[in-house]
Amino acid sequence: MSTAAVRLAVLGDPLRYTLSPKLHCAGLAALGLEGSSVALPTPVHALGERLATLARDGFRGCNVTVPLKQASLAHLSRVSPAAAAAQSVNTVGFEPDGAWGETTDGRGFVAWLAAIGRTVAGQHVHLLGAGGAARSLALALHDAGARISASARRPADSTTAWTGLGDVVAWGSAAEATAIGAAAVLVNATPLEAPGDLVPIARIPASALIVDLRYGPELTPWIAAWRARGGEGHDGLGMLVHQARLSLEHWFGAAVPVAPLEQAVGWPR
Repeated sequence: MSTAAVRLAVLGDPLRYTLSPKLHCAGLAALGLEGSSVALPTPVHALGERLATLARDGFRGCNVTVPLKQASLAHLSRVSPAAAAAQSVNTVGFEPDGAWGETTDGRGFVAWLAAIGRTVAGQHVHLLGAGGAARSLALALHDAGARISASARRPADSTTAWTGLGDVVAWGSAAEATAIGAAAVLVNATPLEAPGDLVPIARIPASALIVDLRYGPELTPWIAAWRARGGEGHDGLGMLVHQARLSLEHWFGAAVPVAPLEQAVGWPR
């Protein structure tokens, strides 16, 4: 690994709140590397120019978040099989022969579940949403032995992308209610925030773990409401820690301890 100062970034739009730079810096410190990380709001139309600028300026890599995960595919020289299957990238690396893309969302999610004592093998996981983020999770969950279903506004549009992964049901349908009723883990993989726009708390099995992939300075309203009823629920901060750890390992080819990353962002909470 180079001894020069490392430069990392996170891109998204509008990117109002992100803890990725803190995680990057904590990971660099754990690896004994000097460096920095910056958050760069980047709309989709400016993504190609932004990635080219980062590569030209000597950045080692960047994470990308909504709405750039699928759009990034068009600007990369190569992507991993998992990213290609999910049609979603959250990790970009810059090399002399071009930029590469990877998704660490799914493996990060499974690693985080294991860290909190949740085994998914043989368990039913229902995902609210059927886009790139949901597919990234579904691919890793499938490999871990979970049974998967997902809700989509237009299920017919998702059939091909979800073949072999699980059932896609219509949002708000009776089939969705049945899937949620059987779920051990329920995940919000959409940008929706208000509990009324998601699944009403009263329809969720009391034993279910619910996860909102979104995170902010405070717990998201859906998770706060579920905890108020005595349920187990978490926002996306724990997953963020583990997907960031995996991104760092891809960039630097070395194992990164999770504890310094957790401490940097105040997980668990």
